[in-house]
Amino acid sequence: MKKDKNYFQIKGKNAEKIVQNLATKTFFTDWCYPNPLLPSGNELCDLLIMFDETVIIWQIKDLKLDKTGKYKKSEVDTNLRQISGAWRQIFELQTPIKLINPRRGEEVIDPKKIKKAFLISALLGEGEDYFSAIEEVKGHDVHVFTRDFTQIVLNELDTISDFCLYLERKEKLLTKGKRSLIVLGGEEELLGIYIRENKTFGDFENADNIVLEEGIWKNLQKDPRYIKKKKMDEISYGWDSIIDRAHEGSPKYEIVARELARPNRFERRYLSKVFMDAHIRSHKDISGADLYRRIMPSDGVTYCFLFMDDPEPRERRKSMLLAICYFARWKFPHNKKVIGIATEKKLRPTCSYDYVLMDKPVWTEKDEEIATKIRQRTSMFKRPIIGQADEDEYPLR
Repeated sequence: MKKDKNYFQIKGKNAEKIVQNLATKTFFTDWCYPNPLLPSGNELCDLLIMFDETVIIWQIKDLKLDKTGKYKKSEVDTNLRQISGAWRQIFELQTPIKLINPRRGEEVIDPKKIKKAFLISALLGEGEDYFSAIEEVKGHDVHVFTRDFTQIVLNELDTISDFCLYLERKEKLLTKGKRSLIVLGGEEELLGIYIRENKTFGDFENADNIVLEEGIWKNLQKDPRYIKKKKMDEISYGWDSIIDRAHEGSPKYEIVARELARPNRFERRYLSKVFMDAHIRSHKDISGADLYRRIMPSDGVTYCFLFMDDPEPRERRKSMLLAICYFARWKFPHNKKVIGIATEKKLRPTCSYDYVLMDKPVWTEKDEEIATKIRQRTSMFKRPIIGQADEDEYPLR
C-alpha cells in the first residue's frame, strides 16, 4: 500500500481543516478531536490528539504577513497564549471537557491519566519569514511549526510513536541547559539531522551552540538509503489498514487498536511483512488444511495471525484465534501481551477481520489448565510456525 493517501499540501484558508484531516489519517479517527469545546461553548483548541497517556494540543493559525514579510508579534503571542490556556484548562482547572468520537460517542478528558503533554503552535501563513523551534510560555515548552514544516513532519513522522519521540527529543535538545540554535533554513534541517543520526541529534546533544546550514533536508531526500527506506516502508501501510479496521472486528476495538498502533513506522513494516508473507503462504496452501497460522514473538508482545474461512458470525474462527493466543501466552511467558488477528485463508479484494487482545501480567493455575486443555485437544500446536524476519530500517542496498 502506497503512502499517497497520507500526503497533503497546506493551502490558504483551508489550512486548519487540512491539518485536521491529515492528523486523522496519521493518528486515526479514534484519537483525533477537531475543535473540542469547553462547557462555555468556546473552543479549547483547534485540534486535540489523545493517545493512551499522551495528549497533543494544537493551535493552528493562518496568519497574514506585514510589510516586512513577518508575522505581527501580537498575533503570534496570541496563538501561544491560547495554547497555554488550553493546557491550563485541562491540567490546572481540570475543566470537564467533553470529546466526541464518531466511533465511540461522547467522552470526557481525565487529566489524571495523562502523563505527557505536547503543545504545538502551527503558524501556517503564506510565505512566512518566521522560525523559532520552541517558545517557552508560562513555563511550558511550545513547539512552533511553520507551514512548510507542518507539511514535512506530518508526512515524515506519521505514527504516534515516531511523532512524539521527535518532539520529546527536540525538547530535551533545546530546553535542557543553555544551548543556542541557529538554523539557516527551517526546522526541516533539524529533522534531517534527527533522521540521519538514527532518531537522535548526534554530536549536537553535547554542543552549547548549534548552527545548521540550509540543504541538510534536501540532501537527505537524495540519499540512496533514505530513498530505499521510503520504498520499503510502503508495505507498512497495510498495518495501518489493519488498525483502522479494528472497530469492525472487536467490540473493545479502541483498546485493541491502541495496542496495534503503538509500533513505529519501521516496526509496522516488519509486522506487515510477516503478516503478508503468512497470508500469501496461506493463499497458496494446498495441504487441504482449513486454516493457516503464524506466531511471532517480539519485544513485550506476541502476535498471532490466523487465516481461516468461516461463515458469519465466524464463531469457530474467533474461538480458534483465542486458543492460539492462549497457546502463545504459554509458549512465550516473557511476553505478557498477546495480539491476535484473523482473516480469510484466501487473499480477497475485501476481507473480514477478527481481533483478540490478551493482557495477562500474571499467569495463573487456571490459565495453565486452559492452555493444557487446548494443547491436548488439537494437534496444531505440536509444530507451531514461529515467524522471524531480518529487517534493516535503512538498507544498504
